Amino acid sequence: MKTTYRLPSGLRDKMRDKARQLYGAKGKSRWVREAVIELLNSEPVLQSVGAGEDLVQNNVIDVVDLGDELPQRMERAMVLLRRQDPLMEGVQSAIIRAAIRRRLVTDDPGS
Repeated sequence: MKTTYRLPSGLRDKMRDKARQLYGAKGKSRWVREAVIELLNSEPVLQSVGAGEDLVQNNVIDVVDLGDELPQRMERAMVLLRRQDPLMEGVQSAIIRAAIRRRLVTDDPGS
């Protein structure tokens, strides 16, 4: 299932570079799917989702294929986050951004 989300251009560029290094030119969706799965598995309460969101402008739109099974897990995560903050907007995009940020840090802890 293809999904559109917003993110800062610098974050998109870093993510694309990492995905290209690992999986080649067409590996971005795989890299993002793995990042989201890692986030959902490691943070059951999704504490990092939304952190620092007000500090950056999500000025570019990107598209990712989340596959067939991940959207159901994302839906459950979105329900959890909306219970914590009913006014939170762009929940799915916030989850994807948090997953990307987390994976960039965990893949390259020295930077």
